[in-house]
Amino acid sequence: MPLAEPHDRLTFNSSEFEQAFEATVGECSVITREEAERFVANGFVVIKGAFSRDYASHVAAQAWRELGEVHGVDQNDPTTWARPRPGQGPSGYARLKGSDKQHQLQSLAPRAFQAQADLVGGAHRFPFNGENLKWGEGVVSNLGMLDDPRWQPPAGKQPGWHKDGWHFRHFLNSPEQATVTVPLYSDIQPMSGGTYLAVDSVGPVARLLLDSPAGLHPDSVQGAGYLIPGLVDQCREFTELTGEAGDMVLLHPYMLHRVSINPSTRPRFIANMAPVLTEPMIFKREPDDPYSLVELGTLHALGQPSYDFQQERPMQGFKPSPFRNEDEKRKETVHLREEMREFAERGIVSPSWARDCGYMTNGEFVAN
Repeated sequence: MPLAEPHDRLTFNSSEFEQAFEATVGECSVITREEAERFVANGFVVIKGAFSRDYASHVAAQAWRELGEVHGVDQNDPTTWARPRPGQGPSGYARLKGSDKQHQLQSLAPRAFQAQADLVGGAHRFPFNGENLKWGEGVVSNLGMLDDPRWQPPAGKQPGWHKDGWHFRHFLNSPEQATVTVPLYSDIQPMSGGTYLAVDSVGPVARLLLDSPAGLHPDSVQGAGYLIPGLVDQCREFTELTGEAGDMVLLHPYMLHRVSINPSTRPRFIANMAPVLTEPMIFKREPDDPYSLVELGTLHALGQPSYDFQQERPMQGFKPSPFRNEDEKRKETVHLREEMREFAERGIVSPSWARDCGYMTNGEFVAN
């Protein structure tokens, strides 16, 4: 089942853009023209049969073992599936470590490797030509509770929407997350715990980043980030990830998404990978240097055939918020609140419903 009905053709009318798109597609060896168009227009694409169902079954079996040993879950008794609830995720949701094994992706799943290389403009744009691109065996589980009354279809005014990337300052050209790569280790039917996507969120995020050359503090766009409600307010198209074990979903790194409730007895197992680039993205390339599909997706969302983006401060790494000590938390809170004030002064203010859904808000900085 398709994740969403794709647009028939790219809607951006520019000969410069079309020429760039043709050059990029001509370099792809796994991603087809239709898939490339779908990614550029919609911000995500499903690569069918990217890796073997046998490997998916192996990882899922390990997940069930860990769920039993750590969380007391019985695979054959769905009444136990709601037990895992680490952090603030929904019942049945857990990040599982899996084994310590790391698999070189070129050997494990050449099709999955090459599809990601196609998306970023070639393996040479990964460190060491992608030779160190590896998949572990960790899993994100979303076990179900039949007819869970908390289930709602995907919509904007919901908690937990976020942009991935809790470990770096966010710029339009950030290299720290080339794509959000989601291997599916189980079949995922509708209303079965599939990740929710704000399909048309690439545009709002791209425009905000374009207008913020000094970058964004990572806490501003995570699951409670004050900027998220205003971004998702601009979205009108929402869907849930579905697919089959062995499929791989590639998301634009600007795609807003959130966890969903699983109101079925169909377990969902996925992972979330974040390959990096050797250098920042470029939105004004020379004719002999093809764009990546991610770059083209960004330009398409901006309505620009090219753009000479200049960031105003250096790239910056961050310790993710869950791992900061108290001093680090206080320091980053000060920096974040400075940014919140600056954005309020620019007229970018969290909408009134934000706090009700658990998001931070910078409304307190609005002058009366």
